[in-house]
Amino acid sequence: MAGKAIIPRLGWLKTYAPSCLVNDGVAGLILSILLVPQAMAYAQLAGLPPQMGLYAAMTPPLLYALFGTSCFVSVGPVALVSLIVAEASGIAGGDPASVVAIIAIQAGILLLLVGALGLGRLVNFVSEPALLGFTAAAAFLIAASQLPTLLGLDTERAGNLPAALGALWQGLPETSTPTALIGGGALVALLIINKFAAPLLWKLGVHPPWRQAIAKSLPLIVIVMAAYLATGYESAVPSVQTFEPGLPGLPSIGTLDLWLTLFPSSAAVAIIVFVTATAVAKSLAGSDRSDLDTSREAVALGMGNVVAAISGGYAVGASLSRSALVEESGARSPLASVVGAMVVLATMLFLSPLLGYLPRTALAALVISAVFGLIKLGDIRAIWQHDRLEGYIVAIAFLATVLLGVRLGLAIGAGISIAHFLWFSSVPRVTRIGSDDGGASFRSIDRDDVEIITLPVLGIRIDRSIYFGNAEYVEEEIFKLVGKHEDVECLVLDMRSVNGVDASGVAMLRRLVERLERADMKVHFAETHAPVIEKLKALDPAVCHFHRTVGDAVGSCGVALDEVNDDAVGIWPR
Repeated sequence: MAGKAIIPRLGWLKTYAPSCLVNDGVAGLILSILLVPQAMAYAQLAGLPPQMGLYAAMTPPLLYALFGTSCFVSVGPVALVSLIVAEASGIAGGDPASVVAIIAIQAGILLLLVGALGLGRLVNFVSEPALLGFTAAAAFLIAASQLPTLLGLDTERAGNLPAALGALWQGLPETSTPTALIGGGALVALLIINKFAAPLLWKLGVHPPWRQAIAKSLPLIVIVMAAYLATGYESAVPSVQTFEPGLPGLPSIGTLDLWLTLFPSSAAVAIIVFVTATAVAKSLAGSDRSDLDTSREAVALGMGNVVAAISGGYAVGASLSRSALVEESGARSPLASVVGAMVVLATMLFLSPLLGYLPRTALAALVISAVFGLIKLGDIRAIWQHDRLEGYIVAIAFLATVLLGVRLGLAIGAGISIAHFLWFSSVPRVTRIGSDDGGASFRSIDRDDVEIITLPVLGIRIDRSIYFGNAEYVEEEIFKLVGKHEDVECLVLDMRSVNGVDASGVAMLRRLVERLERADMKVHFAETHAPVIEKLKALDPAVCHFHRTVGDAVGSCGVALDEVNDDAVGIWPR
């Protein structure tokens, strides 16, 4: 219901037991081990100071706890959103703090509108193939954008892969050896930890929540070790910007022209945040039997983005890795993410001087090691085996993103998905049907290669709902089948697969009935759903008739199915 999603969801507090507080506290502490360095690393990916990533990790979890539907979803800085923000900042120019604040506010308002109007199902219009191709390409763009930082280079940020690799190639002679060694060593260590730490701990008998607590602590140890090694080179290895402890001020709102310029980027952020966050929530919904409400998810994410902008951060989304960590750490409610946010706040207030020692190359290694999870080769292979055409959609979305950038890549991927859907729905299967069991069941004759020998009755099944995009095609296909048989006197339309008919579909069926009436043919509709019958009331009942089953329709045409013998007259269509 529209508007219902903006009401805070506090029902979980009624059943919250004090014993759960310990579980949520432990899960929140474990989450913060990963959240703090990731927030800083993703802010660096977005071209922002590290504290903006920490600001973005503090307030959104509070809003999600009030309006979201999952106990485990961790809201905060994420790689895909950071990449779009970085691209938008480079295009728009001006004060980066204002640019990212405007993007977060606009994306938040769009998400709020989607949720408040109950339009959460719009997430389904971004297809899985397009999303897989886009995220895989984004992984390459993210890695390419961080390679200069990993090597100690100062190159301009590029919006596509060829430009990024070209800038990297030109800057290679200026590679800082200490920076490259520390960053490369950190990257190798992080990749090994990501792949082997959790399975090895399991074999050693370390089980949840301590298995993930230890596994997710190891990357932090790698970054601390990199910081220790970097101190031996002083300014030769760049570190993150130092910042004063405390809370941020309000961002500048910019000009109207800037808001209009940034709207396409904000829309892209809203789409990515909504689609990925919904996917994360769906993947975790079965763990606690929670009911996923996509409209509430949109509201929670929208409010989180608006508040993130006001509190000095930038656009946020849901992280699959952090959310899975919260689940495996034994969280019982959204308070786990709130505890993680409180630890981030404490870090900001009391440990900010120490964060200035972290080398930027180590944070770049952390980002690169995390993006491999965006490339889902198994899912891409499964789509290619299922449908080559959808496999091509994956490839088109991938190529468009790496060659043209994230905004155009997302738009092209979504556009080609919608075009595929429209084409697929515009050419429904219209097939002859028959029975080889005396009318107990009916199936496609084309598929089973059955010969029609019992005319003048012709049975046809329409395998999709009829709407303006396919009505003419359905009409043409029906008349093609009728035209192949001169002795047809009765047409039986199997409507079991037709779940809806719009005005264009009704007009087409009216024309069909009138044309067949002039040719002395009767039309019988079988197994028609009640809502469709309501739409078809305008048809002339003296010419067309509705029947409960196909067998009843055939019987009304004078064919006794129980008397049809395969040896005598063959198999009906029938």
